[in-house]
Amino acid sequence: MVRLRHKLRQSLRLSRRSLTSAQQQAAAHGLAQQLSKLPKLSSWRHVGLYWPADGEIDPSLFARLLYKRGIKLYLPVIAPRKHDHRLHFLAAPTMAYASKNRHQLRLQPWPAKRNRFGLREPLGRQVMRPEKLDVLLMPLVGFDANGQRLGMGGGFYDRLLARLQRGVKRPQLIGLAHRSQQVLALPTEQWDEPVDIVVTDAGHLRR
Repeated sequence: MVRLRHKLRQSLRLSRRSLTSAQQQAAAHGLAQQLSKLPKLSSWRHVGLYWPADGEIDPSLFARLLYKRGIKLYLPVIAPRKHDHRLHFLAAPTMAYASKNRHQLRLQPWPAKRNRFGLREPLGRQVMRPEKLDVLLMPLVGFDANGQRLGMGGGFYDRLLARLQRGVKRPQLIGLAHRSQQVLALPTEQWDEPVDIVVTDAGHLRR
């Protein structure tokens, strides 16, 4: 099982990294359009999302829409010590849109630092407890029609989701991915936590 998941993860990561810049931009636009169709969007006040890396689908164009509506955005920060799998969220830095090409508007990478995996993280002290978020938009490596998700393998989101699923109140869990990351069926482990909805650049998939 572990070996199968590892091979599948490698294959799907290679596939999304192979997308061209034009394909990534088109996917970002498609994703923003699909997310904008979600029925409860008007009730969102606090949203967790991510800076894309490793070919992940880019939520920045959708983040721009949320920002313009006055919705507070938060980005994940992992514990700095090895073997510590805690994940919390900090308020996202103020967004800027000084770009001649509207297709290249992005979450600005400042003020930021690099974590132990080389990924961008926001600086600041405005911590938001994950269970207080209205929605959590998270990147997926793979997904299937049952809402099962395959992550990067670090266990950060797995532990976070397990905690959130046990809570009385929790955010809506929305996985984001390229349409090409869907597989027929994912091999699952007992600790795997599905998401409520998967949104791609092509449509929605509800559990």
